[in-house]
Amino acid sequence: MACRVSLVQIPLFVLMAVSAASAAGVKVRFDPASPGIGPYPSDALTVADAAQKTGLRMNLPMPDCVREPSTCQELALINQIDGFSLKPRLRVRFSAAVNPDTLKHGIVIYWLNPLTSEEQAQPFGTLMAINKIEYDPSTNTAYAEPDQLLAQDRRYALLVTSAVEDAKGDPVEVDSAFLTCIQQPGAYCDQVAMAIGRAAPRLAPRNIVAASVFTTMSATASIEKARAAIQTSSIGLATATPKAVFNVAAISKLILHAQRSSAKFADIALPGPDRMDGVGQIAFGSIQSPFFLNHQLMIPAVPTARDVALPAVANTVVFTAFLPATPPPPGGYPVVVFAQGSPGDGFPGAAISASMAARGLATVAITALGHGFGPQTTLQITDKTGGITEISRPGRGMDIDGNGLIDSSEGCIIPTIGSRDCFRQTALDTLQLIRAIQAGIDLDGDGTIDLDGSHISFAGFSFGASIGPLVAAVEPAIESVVLTAAAGTTAETTIWSPAGHRLAVMLTAMRQPPLLNLPGPDFDGEFTLRNQSPRIIGIPGAVAIQEFVERFEWITMTGEPLAFAPHLKSSMLPHVAPKRLLLQYAIGDLSSPNPFETAFARAANAADMVSIFRQDLAPPIPGMPLNPDPHMFAFDFTTSKASVVVARAAQAQMAMFLAGSDRGVPYVNDMLRWPYWRDLFEVPEVLPEDLNF
Repeated sequence: MACRVSLVQIPLFVLMAVSAASAAGVKVRFDPASPGIGPYPSDALTVADAAQKTGLRMNLPMPDCVREPSTCQELALINQIDGFSLKPRLRVRFSAAVNPDTLKHGIVIYWLNPLTSEEQAQPFGTLMAINKIEYDPSTNTAYAEPDQLLAQDRRYALLVTSAVEDAKGDPVEVDSAFLTCIQQPGAYCDQVAMAIGRAAPRLAPRNIVAASVFTTMSATASIEKARAAIQTSSIGLATATPKAVFNVAAISKLILHAQRSSAKFADIALPGPDRMDGVGQIAFGSIQSPFFLNHQLMIPAVPTARDVALPAVANTVVFTAFLPATPPPPGGYPVVVFAQGSPGDGFPGAAISASMAARGLATVAITALGHGFGPQTTLQITDKTGGITEISRPGRGMDIDGNGLIDSSEGCIIPTIGSRDCFRQTALDTLQLIRAIQAGIDLDGDGTIDLDGSHISFAGFSFGASIGPLVAAVEPAIESVVLTAAAGTTAETTIWSPAGHRLAVMLTAMRQPPLLNLPGPDFDGEFTLRNQSPRIIGIPGAVAIQEFVERFEWITMTGEPLAFAPHLKSSMLPHVAPKRLLLQYAIGDLSSPNPFETAFARAANAADMVSIFRQDLAPPIPGMPLNPDPHMFAFDFTTSKASVVVARAAQAQMAMFLAGSDRGVPYVNDMLRWPYWRDLFEVPEVLPEDLNF
């Protein structure tokens, strides 16, 4: 029998409730089965499902699907999920106007019990503030997010207190429906009543005037279970033909013969030996990686308490290995698995190979899903005698937009789920590559293992930094991780990024009905950043855009790097040890805006392991400009000599960290004495929360 809360246990609340019964003040509306009223989130919007880790499955009501087909499609995907998003959009509705400035102190999140003992988490009874507060005066509704990323597989209470005041300065009051809930038996209302009884003493002298209880989803389960499934698969290691290993000193040039369509190819010059100082050999090979996507390019949902089946289909995934010119230690070279940014140059790993080789590290990289052009792509290697060797380098791009062409990164983003399953499949391909390295890879066929499977690290940039957390959080073999320009959710990054806004407009316009609410066409969801004053919503259509973004983030959470960030060094998943973690980003990044890079660092509990490049402090040098978008600071070898100096310093920091055993941020400002003569890399005391552009 459920334990109910007596009136004696919550006397302050009851006094408030009794006075509210005859008062005419502003009420906190209460209808937990209505997402538009709430308080929301609420487990009243779920159904029991024993096949899920949380024991629940979402059951949000559908709108008129003739009028809102896109919303119905999104909700159908959400209703397969076993709980609420890890960064839900909180909603509290009032019967009349309230003072928005009182919302932050008046609404809190109370941590209830975790549903599993698989990982570390905040203790029961933790109180968390809200942030990113917005207020819609047309409906008297407050919106917000939790101050921090929530833990997965956990129950929470959203509590509204008398510290929220109406427009006259009086405390808001209890809705009679809320009184009925806590005073009458019922599975959901029992949980609400128990949460109030626990939290009320912590909140005094504030009184609780409304509450909801909700459960967060199992965000990492799909990757964990898919990784377990591939352990029984065939690795299918193969080396390239007619030749797999090339001495860098003998190479004259490298050309990617990129398939752009069924009959059209383009020759793309790749970085040559001058960009691979210290690299002795380049080796080419492939593995067979289980392909989890269906014909819709989506990974089908599997209940989170069930095992994931091994797919019947496997894809050929090519990899490139860059071996140092120095002799290998016994057991082979320590390995850095590298994931590059998007769109990349079709030659993943080359960009950092010299920096890693300088520290005795081999670099290995795969072609990500949706990258590398078409499947008939080849690589032409010209030696210094003029001889050409052509090897197959099948790309993984797809003509998604139907224009007959395959772009360098086409096939990764599809409507409704964005890059979620592109990230997940590429992460699983990377995990299969790690299996191959651990099994032993003899690249040149001399009977000696070339790559040390007992010393594997990961480095990723931008797109690759989104893959990295999915891989490292579940893979015990990875020791150290460097992520450059790792950001929060793809939705927030795309919306706020000048470089990504066009994509956000396209995805918003593709919905039925479209949600564009500005001329252009364009949109404005009146979003706010962390720690800003409450924003008063006044643009028609802004709330609908915010709700779309909430659904999109929720749908994509199982592939979001932010969801895996806590599991890198502080809240570890089963059988995975904490990682050595270094994060790099640049002030004023136009592609991965600073507030969301900081959100990742905060979720990873890694504020002390952030190295920030201060391009804003770099004095202008005639003839040697830096790229106006510092996003590429660690990989820009083309803008000017100054940008090359910065990139080499950033990469040296990566290599020093990955090759070392210390846990501090390596110092590299001495590499900037020319041309800057000042420190531009710093470990900040306070991480940036503003856009800085």
